[in-house]
Amino acid sequence: EGEMFGLKFWENWYIIGENDVNEPEFKFVVYNGKTRQNTYEGAFIYSRTRQLSPESMTKVYQIAKEAGMNPDNFCKIQNGCFTEPSSESNDALGSPSNPFRSILASTKVSQLLGVEPVAAEGVSKRKPISSELIPAESSNRAWWYEVGDYLENPHRHFKAMDSLRTPMVWPEEIKKE
Repeated sequence: EGEMFGLKFWENWYIIGENDVNEPEFKFVVYNGKTRQNTYEGAFIYSRTRQLSPESMTKVYQIAKEAGMNPDNFCKIQNGCFTEPSSESNDALGSPSNPFRSILASTKVSQLLGVEPVAAEGVSKRKPISSELIPAESSNRAWWYEVGDYLENPHRHFKAMDSLRTPMVWPEEIKKE
C-alpha cells in the first residue's frame, strides 16, 4: 500500500524471469495494482546497461510469451535522458549551479516561471510537442471554455502522450525462437 499525490494505491510486483548464467544481468518485472478509481498492470526490464544484448532480448521475448503476454505490444522507453550533455547554459534556472534550484524543483514556482522540472531537464525540449497540446494562437475564448473542453474530453492528454510512444520492434530471428 502506498500514497502519491493524496491517492492511495495497492501494488504487487513480481520478478518472472532473469538472465541466463554468464549473460548480462537483467530482471523481468511484472506489476499490477489498483486505486479507488481503477486497476492497472504492466511490465518492464531492469538492466545494468542501457541496451540489452541480442541474447538477452531473445530471453526477454521468450519470458513474455511464456507469461501469456504479447511482446509485440510492448513499447520502447526513452532511456537516454541523462546520458547526453545538456545544451543549456550552466547558469540556467534549473542548472545544478543555481542556488535556487531546490526551491524551483520543489514548488509550483517553477511552473509559474516556466522552468521544466529538474528530472526532465533537456528531455522534453528534444521531443516534439504533440499538436494536441499546443493551444490555438488566436483564441479569444474565455478560460472557462477551455476548462469545459477539457472536461468534455479528458482523453486529449492521453492521446498526446500516446503519440510519443515508440513501439518495440523485435528482430524476426528473435520472434522465431
